[in-house]
Amino acid sequence: MTPEEKRSLANSGPRWMYEFDLGDGIRTPLLHEELRSIHQTREQMILSSIWEAFPETLSGRKALDVACNEGYFSQVLYHLGATVRAIDIRPENIERARIVQSLCGIDTRRLVFEVEDFLENRDPEATYDLTLFLGLLYHLENPMGALRLLRKVTKTLCIVETQLTRFNTTVESGWGREGESLHLPASLAILQQTDMEQNRLASYGPLSFIPNIAAVRQMLNAAGFVKVAQVPPQPGMNPQYLSNDRGVFLAFV
Repeated sequence: MTPEEKRSLANSGPRWMYEFDLGDGIRTPLLHEELRSIHQTREQMILSSIWEAFPETLSGRKALDVACNEGYFSQVLYHLGATVRAIDIRPENIERARIVQSLCGIDTRRLVFEVEDFLENRDPEATYDLTLFLGLLYHLENPMGALRLLRKVTKTLCIVETQLTRFNTTVESGWGREGESLHLPASLAILQQTDMEQNRLASYGPLSFIPNIAAVRQMLNAAGFVKVAQVPPQPGMNPQYLSNDRGVFLAFV
């Protein structure tokens, strides 16, 4: 690809979710600047978690990147030695991921990009040593169905990154008869998505269900993961993670 073609690719709309070095001094422009800090924080938290769970190497391991977008974290796993299958429901995201893959000279036998709705996944049980589920949980109308599928295909560790609500007060609810009530720490907020046709980062359906921290833990446990831990953010990381507006969770099989 010539420098002019790379420049045309980088500047073709919409702006990019990730910044890629296309060579010849050309980089893809980010959708908005805060994404840089978000991705740096995500990467630091994810890498430290992977190194702890797989202390030697990901070489010979199989990984799945769900909702991979343009494939940045798929490439991270690839460079750590994993054989990666990366999926996204939007064909335009996979098209970009494949173009960047070609420009970066990444082996298509060890990193495969495919258009797929994860809720229609048919992979056998325990196919992947490691699964990534970044920025998707709160965009789904059937989050529990997706988490149960994740548990099915994950052999060792699933890393979940999600938006969180700030609501940490117990919800009180009636429960079937007068005078009986429940006090529930886990809750979900419903967002009506209005720009899903134009915004390729939005939900694919009209409703998003945004969990609080207690809900993420409870949902992952209910899906069958035996141990769930939130990765603590470190000083200097993106403020959304420091304030628990976003979080990274480790779900072990």
